[in-house]
Amino acid sequence: MLLRPTWAEINLPALVQNLKNISRKIRRQTKILAIVKADAYGHGAVEVARACEKYRCYLGVALIEEAIALRQAGIKAPILILGSIFPFTNFKYVLEYDLIPTIASLAGARSLSRIAAKHKKKIKFHLKVDTGMGRIGVRPASAVTTIKKIKTLPFIEMEGLYTHLASAESDESYSREQIGIFNRIIRELERERIAVKYKHVSGSAAILKYRDYAFNMVRPGLMMYGLAPFKGAEKQITLHPVLSLKTKIVYLKRLPKGNSVSYGRTFVTKRNSFIGTLPVGYADGYAWGLANKAVVLVQGKRVPVIGRICMDMCMIDLTGMKGIDVGEEVILIGKQGQETISVNEVAEWAKTISYEIVCGISARVPKIFK
Repeated sequence: MLLRPTWAEINLPALVQNLKNISRKIRRQTKILAIVKADAYGHGAVEVARACEKYRCYLGVALIEEAIALRQAGIKAPILILGSIFPFTNFKYVLEYDLIPTIASLAGARSLSRIAAKHKKKIKFHLKVDTGMGRIGVRPASAVTTIKKIKTLPFIEMEGLYTHLASAESDESYSREQIGIFNRIIRELERERIAVKYKHVSGSAAILKYRDYAFNMVRPGLMMYGLAPFKGAEKQITLHPVLSLKTKIVYLKRLPKGNSVSYGRTFVTKRNSFIGTLPVGYADGYAWGLANKAVVLVQGKRVPVIGRICMDMCMIDLTGMKGIDVGEEVILIGKQGQETISVNEVAEWAKTISYEIVCGISARVPKIFK
């Protein structure tokens, strides 16, 4: 129910088209692990997962809770939990909901094996190797030894082996060094005659920058949602933005020169002004840092956001515009007429990254799927 006129529109056909375009950049036999963590980067995890499931993707989430929510919504696709599971007793939910955990230590593997053995049911997992991210994962020097020990444990199967590139979009030398380390581990496993079904390294940036190292699974996130992972990416792949953020003017007023607008009096009118109030604020994910920097689209024109962003509202300067009334549609992210405001542009204004902008759209902003 849309009571407050602020909403996000999610274009699922655009998402599917992005998946098709990504598929054209990888080998035919390469599997797509679609990243739907963090509510599918703010796009709606269940609906996005359904679209990805039809495209025969694996799904990637960060948390057990995210995976359980997808299963309870009827999603049957394989789901890999990318985050480190702790306490290890939570592996029981992996079994209950048919999930694929990430294992990042021998201790974790032993705990998973004990739970699997107790129920006499085999559990697949992917092993994470830390090649230079410094987050979670088995260190390269001990990776093969650890894998050999894990292979002796009953009722668990290493379906995948993966690592994460620390700066795929910006540091080619370091990224190739990480890939080289990963490759050496794979070659050593081959010498030991240890087979692994899936090997994966590449997120969105690496899919484009290191196509020769895609292995046989990739993990698109940003590109799936139509967001460029680095400047110039749009020259290599056509991406269609999936999310638009919209609202409507709920109040209009005229202020004389010298009047302040919003908290802290950071904006003072320099002329007789026509001000509109929008029912959207930082509690909705429209970042506080956008104050006096952002623009929105009204009647296809760029209009400045003025004064500090409030928790539930913000103001725009409509001075000089005609035919504006309460109820006029306003685009915060998206296209109107010939003008577009991209997520990347909003991120630049807020001095952050595109991930934070879309992930920050709060649950109280309803989503309309198209």
